[in-house]
Amino acid sequence: MAFTTRKSLLSKIKQGDEISWEEFYASYRPLILLRAGDLGLTQTEKDDLVQIVMSEFFKGSRDFQYDRGKGRFRDYLKSIINNQAISILRKRKNLEVGLDDREFSLANGLEQAWNDEWQGHLLNMAMDELKNCVEPVTYQAFDLYAIQRRKSIEVADFLDMSVNSVYVAKNRCLEQLKKIIADVSESD
Repeated sequence: MAFTTRKSLLSKIKQGDEISWEEFYASYRPLILLRAGDLGLTQTEKDDLVQIVMSEFFKGSRDFQYDRGKGRFRDYLKSIINNQAISILRKRKNLEVGLDDREFSLANGLEQAWNDEWQGHLLNMAMDELKNCVEPVTYQAFDLYAIQRRKSIEVADFLDMSVNSVYVAKNRCLEQLKKIIADVSESD
């Protein structure tokens, strides 16, 4: 899946592009599930939350205009997720005895968890894009050496390249990754 900036992705969704909806769903579903886990939802509630958030976003997408001046997309998405999760928790509270208002607290540690999850989400998107921007052997050398922390000599032998080529591949990928992340971060 090629990386599409949120602004262009949202524009395509607004036009009713089904492929963009599939990309949006595949990209943001894991983030919604992570947040649901942070909020203590059961597996069924997590699945419900994904469906509700996607439905909520789909309903509003025709009228939604992304305006960076009004705030960040991640904050908009987080507010939809949080509001729907609170609704699920309130339904659960009505069904169960012994739940208290602490279940509805979405501050402090959960805010940091959201920020960490968002950064992980952006990094995953950037890594997917990096795979599409460089030669497969370059990405493989980068992955083995920089990500998996294999020794440069092992990577060079495995990929039948010089150790210097492994270093060059790592540096090229890091430079490209920095550019991708900068581009992604501008619109978050």
